[in-house]
Amino acid sequence: MSTTFARSVTDALMPRGIAWKPAYKGWLDRLLDGAAANTQAVMDDLEKLAYVRNPYYCPAELLSDLEREFGVIANPMLSEKDRREALAAVRYKRASLGTAPKLQMALDKAGFGQGGYGLVVTQNESPAINPGPLVDTSYSLTAHDFPSAACAGNETAHAGYGGGYYLVNGDRRIFRPLYPQAGQICARAFDGSDELSGKQCAGYYTKYIDIETTWPTPDNPIYWPLIFFVGGRVTRNEDGSIASVPVVAVPQNRRQELHRLILRVKPLGIWAAMLCRFV
Repeated sequence: MSTTFARSVTDALMPRGIAWKPAYKGWLDRLLDGAAANTQAVMDDLEKLAYVRNPYYCPAELLSDLEREFGVIANPMLSEKDRREALAAVRYKRASLGTAPKLQMALDKAGFGQGGYGLVVTQNESPAINPGPLVDTSYSLTAHDFPSAACAGNETAHAGYGGGYYLVNGDRRIFRPLYPQAGQICARAFDGSDELSGKQCAGYYTKYIDIETTWPTPDNPIYWPLIFFVGGRVTRNEDGSIASVPVVAVPQNRRQELHRLILRVKPLGIWAAMLCRFV
């Protein structure tokens, strides 16, 4: 809608007759031109609103808002065109796209999956197994030819890694008292007879400490299919069940980013069994 068109609409609404025709460049003519220009500005803003959630046509300054809304990790190395295409792939995805392929696609784009650290999303099915033994003893023992930096005796060598965990709805933290270490406690009167009275008795603590912990594995097998694995590429038994899930190393400084990405994609009530080692 041009200013000329807006002015022609205004003129069409004026009463008929020579008396109502504004003099060229007169005060009324300039007033109507200003009103037409203001109308055009309002129309331009309304047209922008029509595309505010369209990844192809929205203003460039709104791309970051759309990326946050649809859980797309912004990559500063991408061009504006690539960012719009990545947004469109999520915005107009098929309604039938399941959690596992959707999360795998998000991990790949953020550099956690294929072409990056190698994280693979695997559903616990065909048939479902108890994830506890895999999560609680997440070993990554690998044989190496001698000599090798990964052989025993070298600083970079390790025999395995234990400590998978469940990602449910964020970090799980507990607060507990910090008690004196064993050997520092002796029998003392609790009567105020000396300055240490009551400070080395059972139950005395110095402060509260914040500890990160994990959720226990559900005992009821009905919940096991609701847990999926995020780790290396799995190996399976003859019956198709999961035999092992390798542990994948991920940089420590990307831990929270990985957690936020998974929590944005996975449905509530579904747990992620994380087979990751943050280094």
